[in-house]
Amino acid sequence: MRTAPRRWEVGVHAPLAEYGTVLGRVLAARGLDRESAAAFLDPGASYHDPLLLPDMEHAVAVIRGAVAEGSRIAVYGDYDADGVTACAMLTRVLRAAGADVEPYIPNRMTEGYGLHGAALDELASRGVSCVITVDCGTSSVDVVAGRPRGMRLVVTDHHLPLAPDGIPRLAPADALVNPKLPSNRSPFDALAGAGVAFKLVQALEDARVVPPGSAGRSEALAALGTVADMMPLVGENRIIVRHGLPRLADVTGIRALSEVAGVTPPLRTADVAFAIGPRINAAGRMEDARLALQLCLAEDADIASRFALQLDAQNRERQAAVAAALVDAEARVAELDDGAPAIVLGDSAWPMGIVGLVAGRLAERYARPAFVVCLDPTEAKGSARSVAGVHIVRALDRAAPALLRYGGHAAAAGFSLEANRLDEFRTIVSAAVAEQLADARPERVFAIDCAIDASEATPALCRELAALEPCGLGNPAPLLALRGVRVLGATPFGAERQHVRVVFGGDTGILEATAFHKPSLAEHLPRGRLVDACFSIEMSSWQGQDRVQARLRDLRPARRVELAAAG
Repeated sequence: MRTAPRRWEVGVHAPLAEYGTVLGRVLAARGLDRESAAAFLDPGASYHDPLLLPDMEHAVAVIRGAVAEGSRIAVYGDYDADGVTACAMLTRVLRAAGADVEPYIPNRMTEGYGLHGAALDELASRGVSCVITVDCGTSSVDVVAGRPRGMRLVVTDHHLPLAPDGIPRLAPADALVNPKLPSNRSPFDALAGAGVAFKLVQALEDARVVPPGSAGRSEALAALGTVADMMPLVGENRIIVRHGLPRLADVTGIRALSEVAGVTPPLRTADVAFAIGPRINAAGRMEDARLALQLCLAEDADIASRFALQLDAQNRERQAAVAAALVDAEARVAELDDGAPAIVLGDSAWPMGIVGLVAGRLAERYARPAFVVCLDPTEAKGSARSVAGVHIVRALDRAAPALLRYGGHAAAAGFSLEANRLDEFRTIVSAAVAEQLADARPERVFAIDCAIDASEATPALCRELAALEPCGLGNPAPLLALRGVRVLGATPFGAERQHVRVVFGGDTGILEATAFHKPSLAEHLPRGRLVDACFSIEMSSWQGQDRVQARLRDLRPARRVELAAAG
């Protein structure tokens, strides 16, 4: 199998007159007109009523009763950054209300994803009579039905309900709050697990179950979970992240982790996505996510610093494990037929905690859905990452007969199966993917908002484009292009020389760009070579001076870019 071919699409729209030339062109390239652009950029946009979410009133009633009675409450989370931040958020808020709260995060290695009957039994033995899940539980039908007698259970989640026979199967909880349910009345349904937990906090505050200001103090962790879980930064997510990012430095543990990661407030979405989120996720991937939970709950700066250093060390282990597994996986992909609709690989040597990262890298590089499995002989566990045009959970619905359990979103999912059924699973899921793809050919598309001259890449342009923040999935940082620029130098850097710094120059100026995780790129960029480059830009400061830093996304030999008008 060969790497998927690349294609550039460069917008050629007239700029919206109310904005700067480049910003106006970017807004137009994204299909916005004068009215919709103003609404998109409006920093005063307000939240939707939390009671529009399914079962929210019932959830508030159950929790109000538990708090009033002095019942012991457990907040049952998940081992990724979304589940950890949501768990920490509700734990903080309910403790502030005077409740007796025990947070619980399952162990990825020994328990796996989701709600587990044994865990509910253990919590009941410790006096817990009310459980609130975050980021899990919608499809735990049997576990919820068989919970300990008398245990009240509120499920808050954002995963798609499973429908192997076309009919959604929903857990029979006392309340099931999930914007993905057909009964949802809220205008926005793409919340993270932490976003759904945040809406619960809003409802609890409105009902005076928790102290005033609880929702405002929860925005930081809600923003972190939203960005780390790669939710689209549009609609209500955009409001959560815009309000929450400036407050992240107020969280003792996140402030300590920022220092270890080398990022300084005010934090940006890129800092969360590439520095903070991966370190929080590293705990669940390499050992036990409870370390990340302890960090998010820490109030003492010295204790938080100790946790942060441990997470940083685990993140380095995670990076090394991913790099080693990718080398092996890439060698196996090279042996696959180029017409294969999906990549399905498994190995007992690949750590369970990193298979999702490997799947993501493969899906991006080959533009095909990737299913990567840790072939544990007891229960093989895998992760899937999709591409445009393939709903990964619906593909897994088709493969349900070969699976023990599964769940997720349209773009990413987890699953488990018996190790000896991997070939059967590969056959079924590949057919399901092929059906969804139809005649679509794999390709990596770079949707470039507009081409600019090097002279336009200035701190002033960075400030102009900052109006689009927060940027991320669903609202990517503007992708810009330079055409016919000369390479003035290409220098590897990093602990393992895995990154490359490239300097471009032309008649209109000079631009420095960084290409991450492309160690061989420098070999193909001799001084003087003419290229087209696409990149995003951001502003950095050094000794009080603002400067432009570009993040290189793609290169090709200089030629006339084929302009593709979007609409």
